[in-house]
Amino acid sequence: MEKRHIIISIGRECGSGGHEIGEKLAERYGIKFYDHNILDLLAEETGKDPGELAKLEESVSGWLPARKGGFADKEKDLMNRLSESDRMYLYERALIQRLAAKESFVIIGRGANPVLEQDPDTLRLYVYAPDAFKIPRVKEYYHLDSDKDAEKKMNQVDKERKEYFEYYTGKVWGGKDCHDFAVDSSMFGIDGTVELIAAIADKKFGL
Repeated sequence: MEKRHIIISIGRECGSGGHEIGEKLAERYGIKFYDHNILDLLAEETGKDPGELAKLEESVSGWLPARKGGFADKEKDLMNRLSESDRMYLYERALIQRLAAKESFVIIGRGANPVLEQDPDTLRLYVYAPDAFKIPRVKEYYHLDSDKDAEKKMNQVDKERKEYFEYYTGKVWGGKDCHDFAVDSSMFGIDGTVELIAAIADKKFGL
């Protein structure tokens, strides 16, 4: 039997610890970890600057190489009508699907939960937490002085993620049809949440 891939896709609220949880899961299973670093792969394939791609990502406003031929001309015209953000999303979605076909990894955000919803080797998660847990983490990460500033930043980040996610996927951000399990990271802490998710993953992947 062909070895199955282990793919863990994590959607998350700002400050919930989704990134840290994902890193620890990737280390636990000895697999790749994709978050903002996926832009490096996009940059290699498109020839665009990673900084340019970062400005486009998670904003509502890929770059697809045009092929010559009958349909390709129409395809090129269609792509030219799309915004840079639209093309960025299409290319990133295609990249995630290609990665899922060939390797194991943990991926954070990128709208990957809906993108991988038909992939049997993907465990899709959503990590959330109450504000009391998230605000101190946001203050530390963004070097903010007050809870008010942290709350403002947290709401801004989540608003941008929600708008991007819902615009491009047609799904409700955090909606139950976008994940297999939702986890409150404050209940068990970061390490405890890693252990919980690992137990679920071990069961799913027969490890």
